[in-house]
Amino acid sequence: MSLVLLDVADRVATVTLNNPRKRNPLSTAVVGELTATLRSCDEDDSVGAILLTGAGEAFCSGADLQEFSTSLDAGAVEHWNSGAPWGELVKLVPAMGKPVVAAVRGPALAGGCGLVALCDMAIAAEGSTFGTPEINIGLFPLFIFPALLRAVGRRNAMDLCLTGRTIGPEEALRMGLVNRIVPAAELRPAALSLAGDLAGKPPQSLRLGKHAFHRMAELEYDAAVDFARSIRGAFLGGEELREGTRRFLDG
Repeated sequence: MSLVLLDVADRVATVTLNNPRKRNPLSTAVVGELTATLRSCDEDDSVGAILLTGAGEAFCSGADLQEFSTSLDAGAVEHWNSGAPWGELVKLVPAMGKPVVAAVRGPALAGGCGLVALCDMAIAAEGSTFGTPEINIGLFPLFIFPALLRAVGRRNAMDLCLTGRTIGPEEALRMGLVNRIVPAAELRPAALSLAGDLAGKPPQSLRLGKHAFHRMAELEYDAAVDFARSIRGAFLGGEELREGTRRFLDG
């Protein structure tokens, strides 16, 4: 049984973490499979957007602690090497040209919360929970912290990481971790609708837009304006803009 499922329909690739009995934990193998699946979706011209979700009643409970516990006696070099799959995943999602939407039901904790922060947008079901409880076992959420910082800001990220507390969808919405909340029964159709809408946007403009967003978000104001000026020609010289302008004027 694959621990990461892929289904493509109507230009939306649904990627599902598939170990519901254990609440979809992130083992090294799962992280590698998830990374490979996301990369293949980004390279597939039949896919316009990706929907990430979890099977059963949980989105993702975080790292596989059974696997994690067996590695604690390893040396620094081994820890550095074993971190490669996680580093690859958290670098990949922001660099993808296609939008990734999280559909969250139930717990999204630790690495699962990090996955939500990594995604471009997120929809949460009522009753879902979020948190980074790693501090409670003597750890700081290192790999997911950059994405969490981007999503919720310094104060909120520090709050979650140092207290280890669990929050509900309403607070996650206020922090900016999720974009909207829907009743549990409406989660899948709402998430598919959003992903389908994104998949219908001009693909090259989406790719350039995501690239511009992440670059400008990290720059100081004047440098961001200069970058916007430098990339402007890639939009203005594209066929998508010419076609879109013609449709607007003809309509």
